[in-house]
Amino acid sequence: MSFRLTDDQWHPDTRALRYFIAVAEEKSFTRAAAGLRIAQPAVSRQIVALEQQLGTPLFVRLARGVELTEAGTILLRHCYVIFSTFGQCYRDISAHSSLPKGTVVVGMPSTPGELVIPPLVERIGQLYPDIELRFIEGFSRSLERALLAGDVAIAVMRDPPERSDILRRDLLVENLTVISAPGRLTQPHYPLAEVATMPLIMPSRPNYLRIVFDRACRAQGLEPNIIQRVDGMWHLKALVKAGFGHSVMTYGGVLTEIRAGLLEARSIVEPQISWDLCLATRAEQRPKRAVAIVEDAIHDIIMTFVRDGIWATLHDPAAASLR
Repeated sequence: MSFRLTDDQWHPDTRALRYFIAVAEEKSFTRAAAGLRIAQPAVSRQIVALEQQLGTPLFVRLARGVELTEAGTILLRHCYVIFSTFGQCYRDISAHSSLPKGTVVVGMPSTPGELVIPPLVERIGQLYPDIELRFIEGFSRSLERALLAGDVAIAVMRDPPERSDILRRDLLVENLTVISAPGRLTQPHYPLAEVATMPLIMPSRPNYLRIVFDRACRAQGLEPNIIQRVDGMWHLKALVKAGFGHSVMTYGGVLTEIRAGLLEARSIVEPQISWDLCLATRAEQRPKRAVAIVEDAIHDIIMTFVRDGIWATLHDPAAASLR
């Protein structure tokens, strides 16, 4: 839709409107001129020109000042709207054209944080130096609470709940794998029934990984052989690396250790166990530009990992599927 002024439309001078507002508020040509720091005749000429353009008096001239006519009152009301709109226009354009700034708090589990945070810090630092990133590590359910409380602006979560106050942006579907020290996994994949009999080192409930694994076992009538509960991924992986047992994680959760030859992973089948990895933000009418930029950067980084095969298992290229 285009807008074009025609000859019969009023083309006001904003300077004349500013003079009109000053006279209306001061109720005096003399005081208005003094406030504007211009000669009174210049103010009078602009007001007379406005009245001629509109074809109606805007002021009633009194012995000691002026009063607005009905037409003047209408014009004053519109002038306030006009200049308020000009101000908002300037602020909107300035905000768009200037580099975004502010602190963005991001919540992530230790994995995928280990993979995502370094390239995210590098990208934001290079492109948006006025955005400060802060990171909070936590499990998905604790990150959900932090998101709703406003302690984090963006959360990378597994299977966030369907809520009206949370916006969910799906990233990928991750399948769980069985992990162990090198040389202990001799098959290309393992049925869940066999995994459940292994000596397992797992986090305790209500860790979401544990909830998902227990739910899958229960659906198959299985009782997992959990020999040790460890609530901390670093300690859990340390025990697995030392050969004390096996565990269940996503491939991305042990990618660093696999590359270093410290751990191995194999797909779990019959059935596969999966969850959605998502970006979650609070449902706000106008999210901050800095938050949107960081959210898009996280999305792009993870999608690049998936396309490059970094997020898929070496033994099962379909272990992480693109959303």
